[in-house]
Amino acid sequence: MKDVANAAAPLRIAIVGAGAAGTLVALNVVRRSEPGTTLALTFVDPAEDLVVGAAFSTTDPRHLLNVPAAGMSFDPEDRFDFATWCSDQGMVDADEASYWFAPRREWARYLRQRWQETLAAACDRVTVTHVRRRATGLVPDGTGITVTVEGDEPLQADRAVLATGLPSVGDSWAPRDLAGEPRYVADPWRPGALEALLADDEDVLVVGTGLTMVDVALSALGEAGSGRRVVALSRNGRLPQPHAPAYLGEVVPDVRAWGSTLPEVRAAVHAHVGAVEQLNGDWRPAIDGIRYRVAELWKRLSESDREAFLRDVAGEWGVRRHRIPPASQAALEEHQAAGRLEVRAGKITAVEGTEGGVEVATADGDQLRFGWVVNCTGPRSDVRTLGNPVLDGLLGVGDRTPVAVTDGLGLGLVTRDGQVLGADGDPLPLWTLGALRRGELWESTAIPEIRVQAGEVAAALLAD
Repeated sequence: MKDVANAAAPLRIAIVGAGAAGTLVALNVVRRSEPGTTLALTFVDPAEDLVVGAAFSTTDPRHLLNVPAAGMSFDPEDRFDFATWCSDQGMVDADEASYWFAPRREWARYLRQRWQETLAAACDRVTVTHVRRRATGLVPDGTGITVTVEGDEPLQADRAVLATGLPSVGDSWAPRDLAGEPRYVADPWRPGALEALLADDEDVLVVGTGLTMVDVALSALGEAGSGRRVVALSRNGRLPQPHAPAYLGEVVPDVRAWGSTLPEVRAAVHAHVGAVEQLNGDWRPAIDGIRYRVAELWKRLSESDREAFLRDVAGEWGVRRHRIPPASQAALEEHQAAGRLEVRAGKITAVEGTEGGVEVATADGDQLRFGWVVNCTGPRSDVRTLGNPVLDGLLGVGDRTPVAVTDGLGLGLVTRDGQVLGADGDPLPLWTLGALRRGELWESTAIPEIRVQAGEVAAALLAD
């Protein structure tokens, strides 16, 4: 994309994060902008390429989307765009495409193609720059916002978007610092993190039994040609539930009388799920319907109820809400039946590195040896503890003056419909979406939610 001189200065938008969320914002900005509007979009992300991001950088065909194709179109108003694309690419028959769970790498290819098509349609009124460095700060000023960059000159923008995805993984389960252990994988989604593990056939301990564990286990076990075993351990030993073999629909409840306390909402949810299961023979349409009401219900809860939800209920909700494809479930069951995969509940009390492996002790007295330990416990909940330089600067960590604030539990930034509010309550020339809005919406990390937010952010960026 070449630079072109225009009579009017272009609208300068900096996007910190070049993964799916950042790309969806940029794509919507270009599509929604008026033909006479010129745009200068700058992505700041050390990644080599746009679009991919941690979630979709995998090349393993076993790593499938956890949402069927009909829910993954970049434009929520064009529900079947991705399903049709998959069919046109010859990956699935047209009559099966809507409820097909595609490999995640294919969705990255789809989004990249739609992004390139959008740029081509915009001709020369859009310039795109990718600064392959890490952002270190976002500093609002009287005329816009400055993005400070590691090892490079600051960037000046009229508006900025913070689209960095899920927070860093947490390791509070570890009885000691494992950073120096060569056979400990702290973040399996870091580029190249699993290369050495996949190159041998030593047994693997996966800490956590959620969605990330499923992907790591399926990769580690491969085609089951080796004698490797994988043990997945978490406090409750719960695996994600599978999607139904066929589309069952959604039953969206009327929640006006569901109350405003956690006990009241839990009772109403259980009643709704029970009624739908009795009527339809399956609980899934009830959970999928509640998804449309989660933000409304979350806003009713007090901070203490939200804290109780995170402590006591979030795990139960997550295994039913964030489900795995039937094919992934079948693969896990095959590995379990063959003794290659064991899922257990427990707590790690000690970890010691040994020559060529790791010794692990559990609270029930087991002493286990593994070739590798992989952390799949998911992101940290409190963004104030991440040590992220951009967030630390905004939140005034240390002796700095805070520019923005979080909700009381530190789940995300305080915004007004995605526009970040300053510490004084006034809106900043900064927007965010996805995981950094969990404090306001709770359900805010999956593409079906992020694509809607991306459209709203794009409209706000272009509003005046």
